[in-house]
Amino acid sequence: MAGYNRLYYLKKAWPLFPGILRPVAAPFLRDHYARRRAGRGFLRAGIDALIGIGFHLWIPRRAARVQRRFGYDAGWRRRAIAIARARFADPNDIALFRIEHPDQLDQYLRRFEDAAINKRINPLGWTAGCALADKRLFAERCAAAGLPHAETIATAAGGRVRILADPADRPMIAKPAHGEGGDGVRMLGPIADAQALMARLRGIQHPTLVQPLIGVHAELADIALGALPTVRIVTILDEAGRPEVVSATFRCASDPRARVDNMKAGGLIVPVDLSDGRLGTACFGYGGHDHDIHPATGAPIAGRTLPGWAMAIGLVNEAHAGAFADYVLIGWDVALTADGPMLIEGNGKPGVLMPQRAARRGLGESRYGVLLAHHLATRS
Repeated sequence: MAGYNRLYYLKKAWPLFPGILRPVAAPFLRDHYARRRAGRGFLRAGIDALIGIGFHLWIPRRAARVQRRFGYDAGWRRRAIAIARARFADPNDIALFRIEHPDQLDQYLRRFEDAAINKRINPLGWTAGCALADKRLFAERCAAAGLPHAETIATAAGGRVRILADPADRPMIAKPAHGEGGDGVRMLGPIADAQALMARLRGIQHPTLVQPLIGVHAELADIALGALPTVRIVTILDEAGRPEVVSATFRCASDPRARVDNMKAGGLIVPVDLSDGRLGTACFGYGGHDHDIHPATGAPIAGRTLPGWAMAIGLVNEAHAGAFADYVLIGWDVALTADGPMLIEGNGKPGVLMPQRAARRGLGESRYGVLLAHHLATRS
């Protein structure tokens, strides 16, 4: 995991400049890139130009690979190459965001832009002690603030185990403290007592925490399958420094064998109407068909309303304003349970693929884009 993190940060260390001589950007980001261009030295501008030329040369090969992956025809490849060159875009983004015309990209945040923008407005999310990257620190902040969250029953690292609460014969789940995307999650089953849990965890080297297996709200049971569905709710501090909900995406498993709802595990993603919690049409994160009903259970997805939606909105706003006010942007993973919404995780780097693909529109069309531009300007 440590090697993966080092590779991730290394890849993000040099923000790609979107163009050769002049930036090609969506209107809501033009001022940001104008400032970046003006602040470059001669050497950096020259290197950016060389990388930009390489990007243009790479586009046809990339488009061909994407064409094969998604089963598109040659006409799509030609259109994708033209759009990618005109708008300095990755053909894979063109496929995932369903881009048919260059003007559509005027509202999208391209995925290669996300890290550099996030680092500028949310610098704490890129530090070693980030409370949103470490599930143990996240749980500690939630507990101190009295926020409903997944209880930590035990932690393990370097072969040492700490029991923090009685397992009480409950089913348990073990998670890497620094994992993401459901990687490394293990179901432990019912654990009778502390001694039995100690035996199950003994010898674990990577930082791990154990939490009770959380039950889903009865109204979502028909689309939950074997995994806990969650809703990713993104909050950003507004112009007055108050949290504002700017995006929400519901996630649920599509495969009965899956134990997590993440896109990497084949999960479905669904746009959520912020005003009332109503779900739209579901899709897979990395291609495939759209679904108004669940492909495995036949239960309706589009049109249903998430239970406890108003409470979920209130919870993330309270959590951001109180326990996590030192972050500008947070992606909250919220479980909707019979006892009300519960915080599962927080993410300082929530990504832009999921909300834009699920909603079928770019972040620049909404308050999300407005607030990104606001924070980029104030931190320039």
